[in-house]
Amino acid sequence: MILQNFASLKIKITFLLSLLLIIVTTLLTFIYIQNLNTLVHSNTQLFSQTMIKNEKTELRNKMDLAYNILEMYYKKTTPKYIENVVKKDLIAHQEQLFHQLTNIYNLYKTKESPFALKKRLLEIIKYSRYAKNGYFWVNDMQCKMIMHPIKPEYNNKFFVDTPLIPFVKLGVDKLKKDKKSSAYIKYQFYNPSTKKYEFKVSLVEIFKPYGWVIGTGRYISDVTAMIQKRALKDIEALRYGKSGYFWVNDMNYKMIMHPIKPEYNNKFFVNTPDVSFVELGVNALKKTTKKSAIIRYDFHNPATGEYEDKLSVVKLFKPWNWVLGTGVYIDSIKNSIEVVKENKNKEENRLIVKILMISFSIILVIIFLTYYLIGRFIIEPMHSLNNEKNYFEEISQLDFLTNILNRRAFYQEIEKYFSYAQRHKLEVSVIMIDIDFFKKVNDRYGHDAGDKVLQTLVKVVRESIREEDIFGRLGGEEFAICILNTTPEALSNIADKIRLNVENREILYKDQVIKITISLGGYSLHTDSENFTVALDKADKALYKAKDRGRNRVIIYDD
Repeated sequence: MILQNFASLKIKITFLLSLLLIIVTTLLTFIYIQNLNTLVHSNTQLFSQTMIKNEKTELRNKMDLAYNILEMYYKKTTPKYIENVVKKDLIAHQEQLFHQLTNIYNLYKTKESPFALKKRLLEIIKYSRYAKNGYFWVNDMQCKMIMHPIKPEYNNKFFVDTPLIPFVKLGVDKLKKDKKSSAYIKYQFYNPSTKKYEFKVSLVEIFKPYGWVIGTGRYISDVTAMIQKRALKDIEALRYGKSGYFWVNDMNYKMIMHPIKPEYNNKFFVNTPDVSFVELGVNALKKTTKKSAIIRYDFHNPATGEYEDKLSVVKLFKPWNWVLGTGVYIDSIKNSIEVVKENKNKEENRLIVKILMISFSIILVIIFLTYYLIGRFIIEPMHSLNNEKNYFEEISQLDFLTNILNRRAFYQEIEKYFSYAQRHKLEVSVIMIDIDFFKKVNDRYGHDAGDKVLQTLVKVVRESIREEDIFGRLGGEEFAICILNTTPEALSNIADKIRLNVENREILYKDQVIKITISLGGYSLHTDSENFTVALDKADKALYKAKDRGRNRVIIYDD
């Protein structure tokens, strides 16, 4: 009986000690887990703050790159620069018109009466147009308006001491004062596009056979708008990372350009919760004396299809009253925090494993299974995913129709080309190509024919250039080529070779033969003093001249 009670006592003591051991072990485990949770929470907060701080710094660095592009274009809007651009443009159009008038005059001066010939020449001047709103007027040296194509009510009237219509008297006085056949004048005149009186630069020149003063001009604001449009085009094409881009709005909450959501353009965003970043950015800039501000908001993430937390930096470009913005979804920070929490859970599991004293054999089995599962379900799928990613990245860089570089990829490749040329002190040349009267091809034969014309053009150009030259489609019927280590003379030969090859190529479409011509503009830059955006801009100007001078020609930009 005593032995039985003793045995029962041992069982009770063993039970109590085991229970106490379990309680103490559980309590220690609980305290350890609580301390671990507190430590992880503190570390994740610090980690989150550090990550957000790094993202802000990275966004500001990217913002500086885009901001520099705006500053570069703004330098081209100084009055002196614009006046020079306008004057060169007016000279080109005036020369073209005078050449035509002189030829017609010489051809008909002995065949028609003076009255009939004057009427013929005035009709030519009346219907001559260029650019968007360019036209020519005619007055005489007594300040009498002979013909004004836009304001016919001015015809046969004298304009002396007429402040609202000053250009007639200004032009005549300047010609008399300088005693030259042509002169520039600058004055304010009503701009129907903006409905304001704005500064206008005009070129007046005497047509000697009749003593006519023929004039033409451009508003300075038109050039500024053109330069701003080109700046927006470059900002729209600027990308970084997987989905990084830049938008532009003004300080009146109006969206000027959004590359991902073009439907936002020219709309005002006030009290719009789904598109809150415009109002948040403007208000933040109004509250600070600094040029830039940081905002945080929820916005639709196209990658996940959900509204997610986004961090953006906005910067005021005061000369144009534009707000330049870019941002990043901070889901990467959340993912990193989840990794930290996952590691904490693993630590808890390891503690429990130690408490339960899982046998070494089970650990080996777990290690073996883990190794097998990682190889089977993680490494192999990741390898397959990586191959798919490389394929889609390559596809995203090509124009779907012509299978050459698209605009974004072309800008990326030309930047690499420029860096290489800069290191080796080589010249870089750029050719801009535009199909002449491409719209007529689509209107006459249909868009399928237009597609075939584009594909044939690409084939001809590829046959005409080297394999290492960069060739891309910038959009529509506009293409660009970047050539390394080529002199301006060689560049002209290459461009003309391409032009002739295109002109001589016959395109068969549904038993019909289509022939096209192209206009080309080129420029060779020195990489030690210029960058590729300058080259593209100057080549584009040369292309513009080629089209204005009759198309189907090559113009090489000459400083």
